[in-house]
Amino acid sequence: MERSPGKKKRKTEFPPEMLSAIKNANSIFVCTHISPDGDAIGSLAAAGLVLKALGKQVTMACGDPVPMQFRFLPCAGEIVNEEALKEKSFDAALSVDAASLERMGACAQAFLAAPVTMQMDHHGDNPGYARYNVVDGKASAAGCLVRRLMRELDVKLTKDIASCLYCAISMDTGNFVQPNTTSEAFEIMAELMDAGLELEENARALHLLRAEPSARLLGKALTSLKIFGRGQCACMKITAQDYCDAQAMPEHNADIVNFALNIPGVRAVFLAEERKGGEIKASLRSIPPLDVSAIAQKYGGGGHKQAAGLRYPGTLDKVCESLEKDLVQLIEDNE
Repeated sequence: MERSPGKKKRKTEFPPEMLSAIKNANSIFVCTHISPDGDAIGSLAAAGLVLKALGKQVTMACGDPVPMQFRFLPCAGEIVNEEALKEKSFDAALSVDAASLERMGACAQAFLAAPVTMQMDHHGDNPGYARYNVVDGKASAAGCLVRRLMRELDVKLTKDIASCLYCAISMDTGNFVQPNTTSEAFEIMAELMDAGLELEENARALHLLRAEPSARLLGKALTSLKIFGRGQCACMKITAQDYCDAQAMPEHNADIVNFALNIPGVRAVFLAEERKGGEIKASLRSIPPLDVSAIAQKYGGGGHKQAAGLRYPGTLDKVCESLEKDLVQLIEDNE
């Protein structure tokens, strides 16, 4: 059962030309960002299902493999990497949840090769790299934009699409508890339930289950926990050896950073990890009004005010030392 629109009307931000391009295209390329999270994969799969419902030939791609946690989703097994895109051409290309061309990784080439490029994103620092850009920095997740697009295209909400959108929105809102959770997120959630979403099954897969390597990696991170900045800041580290000992991969670090943020009194945190090629990846989280995206941007990263990330060359200790100073300064600037 489709719910009637609520009293709060949202401005339709989809250009008519974009909707026409989707309707007129036979083949559409859909992609998301590298190191995909739940919103990326959920929105990608949902968009793919929506376009298939319109009778389009759809190719979904991501520069990195789909994390094991999300492989139960409908269409997840159809998401390919850039190698499968060679010598293929498309009438149009659509990116979801990718804040920049760089975040697409190798998929950017296929995206730019399409005669019509479109994107839907909820990162406020998105530069608008496509011909048609639908960017709403206040949306809880890219999945919300996919749901809005469905209404514009008059596509019915199915049980499979509901599973994908639940993944997208629940993962990017910390299961509807983070500051970016809007009334729209709950309105969509009600629609997903009406469409037959199997909540217990999906919620357990996304928010409760943790693979053995992930549990072991969490243990490694927690032993490195450091509280500083008069108890208002925290950080954790994961070394390359930690990954080896836990027999884990980068996808197994999901949500680990939040364990530090959930300590009473802590307001800003980061998780730093050693990656191949002498690069350090750091995930930053904060409690409002602290804005960690400004710190991420300092190192060439980005994201949201309370959830951001960066990749930076250097040693783990040096990068951590610098980020610790940044967090302390952030606290002092907000006193």
